[in-house]
Amino acid sequence: MYVYRNSNTGDIYETPRRSLRLEALPNWLLISGPAEEKPKAAANGKAVPQRPLDSATREVWVQYAIARGMPAKDARALSKASLVKEFGREEED
Repeated sequence: MYVYRNSNTGDIYETPRRSLRLEALPNWLLISGPAEEKPKAAANGKAVPQRPLDSATREVWVQYAIARGMPAKDARALSKASLVKEFGREEED
């Protein structure tokens, strides 16, 4: 929940979404927002790293594929282009 406070009146406004309109007004201040989400965990219980940039090295993509659950032998056998194609899109919740 996002919480805004009007610095002129002291009014408090709560909303489930950010309000760009209120943030554009100088008298409304964002005083609280939702807690940061915890990183997703892989099957082995470790946090899944953030997707590398397409311009990252092949080795970075290999390590990312392994972290996402691909066997190391298979990840090392693929080209960078194949790894980007396989893991190129972020997972949607």
